[in-house]
This record gives sequence, C-alpha cells and structure tokens, in this order.
Amino acid sequence: MKQFEIEWNNGQYQETVQTVAELDAVLDRIESERGVDGSPFVVDITDDREFDGFPVGLHMSIGGEHRAKVFWNGPPADDGGVGFEPDVPPWDGEPIRFDYGGLPTEDTPDTLRVTPATARQAAREFIETSQRPTCLAWE
Repeated sequence: MKQFEIEWNNGQYQETVQTVAELDAVLDRIESERGVDGSPFVVDITDDREFDGFPVGLHMSIGGEHRAKVFWNGPPADDGGVGFEPDVPPWDGEPIRFDYGGLPTEDTPDTLRVTPATARQAAREFIETSQRPTCLAWE
C-alpha cells in the first residue's frame, strides 16, 4: 500500500498515512492545533514521486473557518497548480493568515477560492488516487 507524508509547521511535524481514515485522523488533529500567532496551519501532503525537483502532492491550508488554499505540484502542469472552486468568488473578507512554521502567510483573494470542506475532499482524493484532485478546477 502506498504511503503519503503529511508535514505541517514547515516540516517540524510529520506523519505517514496510507488510508483516508488515517489522513482524516491526522487532519482532525492539525485542525485542532494552531500556530504561534493562533493561525491555522499550512500542510503538505506528498507521496514518493518528484516533479520539477519537488515532491508530488498538495500544499494546502487546513483549519480555516471560511476559506482554504490548495496548490498542486505534479503533472499535468500545463494548466496550472492553483486549485479553486469555480462557483466560489475570490475572498473579500479580512485577510486570512495561515501558519507555515511560525511564518504567517497571507494569501491573495484568488488563492482563497476553496472552501474548507472541498480542501479536505481534495486531500482525500489525492490519497485515494495519487493524482491531482478533480474536485477542483486548476489555474
């Protein structure tokens, strides 16, 4: 069975999972934690392949109340790596910060066009298929 690495807090914490149930348990734990400034974490979910010198997988936020971000690194790369939900408009609320190892990130309104539920769905789909999730459009 294929293994996937989950890292958060800029790689300070790591877990290995093989199933969606294991993924959900780790993501539930990460969602209940917060970074140094109280922000939800950025999470990397990767497998053992490389693409353009980086691990294949998702770079995403988890635990945000209103929106999430999902980036893809892997093939196909010709149509983009920023995931979005076509029916979700760009974020127009207060800036949302995510914690990347003590470094706050502030994403653009266009990178925050994913709901937290769909971000979780994308992570599950990656674990099930090892491919770029189809529950999102990409640019």
